Amino acid sequence: MNNRSAAREIVILAIPQLPKDKSRLESMDFDQIMLALSRSLSDYAKKNISSVTSDLIKMENFLLNAEIEHPDNEKHISQIKSVLIPDTAVLRKQINALKASAQELFNAVELPELVVHTQQKQTIDYVREVLKQYVENKKQIDDIIEQAAQNRDKDKKWKLNRMVRLDRDILRMSATELLFLKDTPTEVICDEAVKIADKYGDVESKRFVNGVLRDVVELTRKNHKAAL
Repeated sequence: MNNRSAAREIVILAIPQLPKDKSRLESMDFDQIMLALSRSLSDYAKKNISSVTSDLIKMENFLLNAEIEHPDNEKHISQIKSVLIPDTAVLRKQINALKASAQELFNAVELPELVVHTQQKQTIDYVREVLKQYVENKKQIDDIIEQAAQNRDKDKKWKLNRMVRLDRDILRMSATELLFLKDTPTEVICDEAVKIADKYGDVESKRFVNGVLRDVVELTRKNHKAAL
């Protein structure tokens, strides 16, 4: 994970920790935000590992119960043998849950690297710059995200507070880069955002973030041309 990629993930995790009171934004303590972030990353890892363990136990119990209740083992409880599982739907559900937990565990394994990045100057400098630009231009950023979302689905009155928090924060981070930090190619910003949505969200998050960001790019280009 390079510094910019790490910085983007840190920004997304840090945005919800920004003070809501605008009068406190200028005096916010980034060191405290980073400390809180490190703690939340640790808690997130523990939660994911616990979730995987829980799903494994559920699957183990399901298999054990299936073996115990199978007619072939009714008279041989002390020597339970493996049996065919007739209810594959239940087993498939357990497997899907385990696959989801495995992905969460994979994310958790990467978290220590992210914590290390919170101590690296190059990473944190970029985090500070993105958060600074977001704080200073929050209304413009949120307005263009809402407009882009509305363009994609005119039947819905899209508001930021109706969006999934992960999707909203990814869009805020990426829109900040697109509008106010011009040193990264547009495609890189969009691709990184989609990767993060895929990593921490679901298929719908990935599609939503990709679609809205593409419209943000188009709106930005139109606004730029109109201003010339």
